[in-house]
Amino acid sequence: MTYPSSSAVSVATIMIAVAFAAVVTVAIGYRTGRTHAAWRDLRSARRDVPVKRRIAWSHSRGLLFVALIVFGALFAAAWNAGH
Repeated sequence: MTYPSSSAVSVATIMIAVAFAAVVTVAIGYRTGRTHAAWRDLRSARRDVPVKRRIAWSHSRGLLFVALIVFGALFAAAWNAGH
């Protein structure tokens, strides 16, 4: 039994969406963990606070950047689905 090409396209779209969700989950999980660890290190450090603060803010910026990319991709997908 053969399937129409639209079926293959929808399967490919679902596979891409699942792969994207997996990558997003890993990226946000990693960024959240690093951000939390950096701020925890900052609280535990006494002498090198400026260095630890810079590291903590750099991880926070990375988390924000990944979140903006994810929300942008979701917004683009919703916009595309609506038109």
